[in-house]
Amino acid sequence: EEHRDEPGIRGRYKGGYDLVVDMSLRWRDIPKPTIAAVQGYCIFGGWMIASAMDLIFAADDAMFLASAFQYFTPPWDMGIRRTKEILFESRFLTAEQAHEWGLVNRVYPRAQLDARTMAYARRVAENDPFLVRMAKATCNQTQDVQGFPAAIRDAYALYVIRAAGESDP
Repeated sequence: EEHRDEPGIRGRYKGGYDLVVDMSLRWRDIPKPTIAAVQGYCIFGGWMIASAMDLIFAADDAMFLASAFQYFTPPWDMGIRRTKEILFESRFLTAEQAHEWGLVNRVYPRAQLDARTMAYARRVAENDPFLVRMAKATCNQTQDVQGFPAAIRDAYALYVIRAAGESDP
């Protein structure tokens, strides 16, 4: 009761921002490398969590559905034209399409996904942790200079406006 969000659009904005945008940006900025291993359907929250990770490995049966997320990374993950194409059509991407479009780093048979992801993670862990941390920081900083955090925050504001507009006649 004490932590309930303010009612109306203000509460909806702050509650979602704190829960989704702020948390996803913190996951993105974890100093150690992060890898999402995706199998089956990756929609809404699943896509948002996966896209906050450094790498995405997918099972060959993974299916990705882009939407107007609260943490909206598809233009960064796949490019503007591909993002528009998939959003306008509102359809799933197969794991192979997601790989071709740049969302997914690698695709493995489902039975091998966990083992192959862990094998990669072990190889990364064999490297100097400081150098890996600096590599990640450099890549994230490049996105930051290009406007990534501002774009994420602005897209969230548009998401809230869109959601509020759904109740209009």
